[in-house]
Amino acid sequence: MTGSVAKRDKRYWLVFGIISVGLLLYMIFPFIDVIIYGIFIYYITRPVYERINNRICSKNISATLALIIFVLPVILILVYAISVASHELMRFLEGVDYTIPSEYYLGNILEELSYLGQKMTPQQIWELIITNKDLTGLLILPLESLAKPLESLVNLGLKLFFMFTIGFYLLKDGKRLREWLLGSSLKVDNELSKRFLDSVDKDLHRIFFSNILIAMLTSTIGITLFYILNLLAPEHLAIPYPFLMGLLCGIAIFIPAIGIKIVLVPLYIYIIAQAFLSGILLSSLGFILISIVLVFLFVDISPDIVLRPIISSRVIHPGVIILSYLFGVMVFGFVGLFLGPMIVVVVTNFMAIVFPRIHN
Repeated sequence: MTGSVAKRDKRYWLVFGIISVGLLLYMIFPFIDVIIYGIFIYYITRPVYERINNRICSKNISATLALIIFVLPVILILVYAISVASHELMRFLEGVDYTIPSEYYLGNILEELSYLGQKMTPQQIWELIITNKDLTGLLILPLESLAKPLESLVNLGLKLFFMFTIGFYLLKDGKRLREWLLGSSLKVDNELSKRFLDSVDKDLHRIFFSNILIAMLTSTIGITLFYILNLLAPEHLAIPYPFLMGLLCGIAIFIPAIGIKIVLVPLYIYIIAQAFLSGILLSSLGFILISIVLVFLFVDISPDIVLRPIISSRVIHPGVIILSYLFGVMVFGFVGLFLGPMIVVVVTNFMAIVFPRIHN
């Protein structure tokens, strides 16, 4: 039988609740970036999940397949980029002179160590290592140098696991979570809360999913234009690996302020250097200038000016969204690229939906 709680008991329960929530926030705060990335993965894979779930009607399988479809292209791009980089590295190393003085040959070094080992007892060798700080440091340094990369690799693996776990359960149980928030936690104005959450959800989905669409369109435009320019390019001025360059342009749109210029500027520095070294800089200057104008116009400027306003949120001004990317990164670091738009969406919808109701 339920009844009213005494005022003193209410205080105890309130203190207990504040401490519990504080501990929960303290526990998840170091992983706030992982949570934000997990939410981003959820929004960009949700359309795929919904299509699969309509056919399979199994939430677990649908969520797993949606995440695999999202991860597979990323893995293929990374494998392709690494293979290209390794190929170029091997070509570079083939031209390096590896001549080593005879006294530094590994066989000679091992022979000297073997001779010393035969003349010294194990106790003498151990005392030599302990008393000689330089030798001790030489033995410990490789272990320390391996420990930090290994720790970073394990940390990255755990973060990736948590990100996709969050994305998986949001895909699978996102609607149940919203119903719980509306039914159990936010017992204030169900209709207003539902309207607010629906609007936030719709805007976040449109903004995040539009970024993926713009990245795909940018890559497609870049790849097509690079191949066309290579057909018309003078000798020695072809764009290297046009397919990879186009993919990198699509990925680079997520870098605020700089964007795909981080790909295009080094690319054209390389092409200009090739023209100069080949002695055709003046004769091919017209082609280089036209190429730069076309690439920056169609690959860099057009997606932001033409595509983003069409695909992005129709409620929030595209300029505000772009500023949220910039300010978010400046304040929160790289995670601000995703957290900034989230904050803007929540505040904008609060001012548009909730504030007029509570203001009256």
